[in-house]
Amino acid sequence: MEEIYLLITRHLAGQTSEEEEKHLREWTSSSSVNARTFEEVKQVWLASYQRDDTAAIHAFQRLDKKMHAQKQQKPGITPSGKLPISKPRRFAIIASLALTFIISALLYKVYYPSEPVVIKEFTVSGQKKEIWLADGTKVFLAPQSELFYPKDFTAEKRVVELQGEAYFEVSKDRHRPFIVRTATLDVQVLGTHFNVNSYKKNTSTSVSLMEGKVKVLMAGDDGDEYLLEPGQELSLNKLNHQVYQHEFDQESTTGWMTNTLLIKNEKLGQVAEKINQLYGVKLIFADQATADTRLYARFKNESLINVLETISATGNIAYRIERNKVYLTLKN
Repeated sequence: MEEIYLLITRHLAGQTSEEEEKHLREWTSSSSVNARTFEEVKQVWLASYQRDDTAAIHAFQRLDKKMHAQKQQKPGITPSGKLPISKPRRFAIIASLALTFIISALLYKVYYPSEPVVIKEFTVSGQKKEIWLADGTKVFLAPQSELFYPKDFTAEKRVVELQGEAYFEVSKDRHRPFIVRTATLDVQVLGTHFNVNSYKKNTSTSVSLMEGKVKVLMAGDDGDEYLLEPGQELSLNKLNHQVYQHEFDQESTTGWMTNTLLIKNEKLGQVAEKINQLYGVKLIFADQATADTRLYARFKNESLINVLETISATGNIAYRIERNKVYLTLKN
């Protein structure tokens, strides 16, 4: 168990590899206890970097108090034959890490007082997160996404970094532009509502504007700029670098925020990732013909079973669920 705590701290410090990130996401999403443990460690980590260092000390004290409040339990034997780590033991580990965080943070401030503190938020499959930034901007972070942002913005600009998808309601500030950076493009605004989709595994990055105006700046040597009006979407094909600017369906684009899945005569293989994000499963197709099956459907706050039953009935597809995987094949 100590190894997972060390992995969490390395993740929060931005020192993990892609393989370690994947392992941590799977561990966090495997149970509510694991998710709660991650949040406990993260809260201590974040508190240790507050400008008012008493917040970090209080966070440590809360964990220390929680540790001593736990009654000593007689350890039992797990099905694997190993003694489980008791709750007091678990909180003792967290408390020890907390003290390490606090000391590290205080030393860091002494020797690097001008360095901005960057906070990293991430979500797992099937989970979304609402985040309030220091300037009053609200961010809805989609499943399997990461957002990097400072505790406080500079006097000149407000910059965040996104890996995945998020919806932004930017607080207006005429003197400080708000910039969302992705691997392929930057989005610059003063105050508006827009959605950015920039998952690494997707072949395209898109910016969809609901209200206000945004400027999209391409990464690379050319640095082309594009202006969007409300109702317009810009898509960049990462394979051939082709840019598309067109109108978009708002309900389809922001459906992940309201657990709405809209399929408009699309191939099942094309909407597989949306289903994965909403329900935390992975669709596995028996062949290309199954993946190419076209569907037209709309789901809102529906259970995974209801979605699969509808797909089965309308697409003549049989399905089988094994843990977090759904196997699909055409019916005979």
